[in-house]
Amino acid sequence: MQIIIEYMGFFRIEGVPNNSKLDIEPGTTVTQLLDQLKVKPEHRTYLKPIVNQERRSFDYTLQDGDHLFLYFPIGGG
Repeated sequence: MQIIIEYMGFFRIEGVPNNSKLDIEPGTTVTQLLDQLKVKPEHRTYLKPIVNQERRSFDYTLQDGDHLFLYFPIGGG
């Protein structure tokens, strides 16, 4: 099955350009995908997965055609 993955400009996933189509196994969760993509656990502390414009947990099981946006909230004042 295929999903689209998009992420913020300063965040990089080696070998996966922003706005890429990925082939993944059915039943893959966001956490499992991040493991496969070698996203460091310390980055996940701040990372928020948005799937099809809705905030989801890391346990969310991705579906064929999902659009996953990896979001880092930025604060300031």
